[in-house]
Amino acid sequence: MQYKIMKNNFLSLCLFMALILLPFIFSCNRKKAEPVEDNYEELDLSSFEDFYKRFHKDSAFQLERITFPLQGLPMMADSFLIQYGTHFYEKEGWKILKEVDWDTSQNFVRTLEPTGLGIINEFICTHDHFCIVRRFAELHDGWYMVYYADLNYRGGH
Repeated sequence: MQYKIMKNNFLSLCLFMALILLPFIFSCNRKKAEPVEDNYEELDLSSFEDFYKRFHKDSAFQLERITFPLQGLPMMADSFLIQYGTHFYEKEGWKILKEVDWDTSQNFVRTLEPTGLGIINEFICTHDHFCIVRRFAELHDGWYMVYYADLNYRGGH
């Protein structure tokens, strides 16, 4: 009789453990979930290109489309400023930027990196890794330059 009670308790315990462990066992055999793709809106690069051309040809438009004070780095910034400091460009004293003919330029290579968040990072680099970094953002009423780091060593971008 005591054997039968112990056997029933043992079976109950096994059944209870199986119910607890079963979901874990089956979840181990499942394929890992694929990462969910971000549903960012595609950037309209044609509107950016139109903005970019006008930005470099029309100095009044350029000054309108920079978020002053503009965060960035001055040319050849020292390592302390790069690591800890914050530099801002003001509208007064801003040097108007001119467009480079990228098809014929032998000194600089331009890379555009859209982020998918309405932001485009632009890297204008020499062959020895000195770069100008600019960031453009599509805001409520069009494109703006929101960051400008003048020529600094970037080390391999």
